[in-house]
Amino acid sequence: MIKLCTIRHGVRAKLLRLLLPAVVGIAFVGSATLPMAAQSCPSDTTSASALRDAMHQALLTPGGPYSILATTNSVRFQSAVFQSLIERALEERPGGGMLFFPYVALWWESLYAAGLGEGEGDKAPIGRRLAYEYHQNIEVLYGPPDSVIKKVKHGSTPLIAANVRLAWPDRPDKLRKFSFEDTLSVPELKVTNHQLMTFRFLVFSDMVVLDDIEGISGRPLTGALGTLFKIIGEGNADYARFSISTDGRQVLRTRATKVISKTVTATINADGSGQSGIPEGRTDMLALEERLEQPLDLEYFPYRCW
Repeated sequence: MIKLCTIRHGVRAKLLRLLLPAVVGIAFVGSATLPMAAQSCPSDTTSASALRDAMHQALLTPGGPYSILATTNSVRFQSAVFQSLIERALEERPGGGMLFFPYVALWWESLYAAGLGEGEGDKAPIGRRLAYEYHQNIEVLYGPPDSVIKKVKHGSTPLIAANVRLAWPDRPDKLRKFSFEDTLSVPELKVTNHQLMTFRFLVFSDMVVLDDIEGISGRPLTGALGTLFKIIGEGNADYARFSISTDGRQVLRTRATKVISKTVTATINADGSGQSGIPEGRTDMLALEERLEQPLDLEYFPYRCW
């Protein structure tokens, strides 16, 4: 048996890099422990046309187009959709409110945004297909940042702060989680999604942060590290931060924990391919990484409305 104390720094970094597809796989899919019961709040159902407009805007980003059929671009796309809808909602209701995204509209509008039609759902990322089959809806509780953040201990206050919940209703078969294999990852990755997920969605002037993530996890299926993960189990994502370069590449920094904790940076290209770290000679992207590395410690109010 391999002892954890013998794992060297380089191997720990590899373990976390293998979790990056699991982190980015939270877009329109989820995995988390259940938060404490809270009050129920009225919500505004987002129409299919509003989702379509937001998804269209999410694709019109500086640096050119990017593939939303690649799992590694899912967080980028989801975040842009959230930001567009929250900004519009705040204009109409500055004090805040709740947005509800029905799973049916999410599915069909995401297919439309990807250029797919009816009968082409098999070309969509498998996590998104399962979210549709399990009837997973999304709720976003938005408002002024100080309605979500209780105290800024270190760092700056975001321009947008919201609580996000992904969940599906109880099923007759009692299933509360599903797993799928991402065969496009190298090595192949297994991702497990539970019935409920929550995280804090933060937008700064120069980066987007998914913080206080509950439960998303994954592990490689192939190679020597696949054997290692059979011993230590799945790694859990803590946060994800990203910025977009002038040529449309995503610089993603994430931390995951499973007995050991490690934070790494990856570069994701427009087509979804990527690499660990920053490409050689890209001083502009190194500056983005330095920003993502800056300490950020926020104390949040407990979740409400769920």
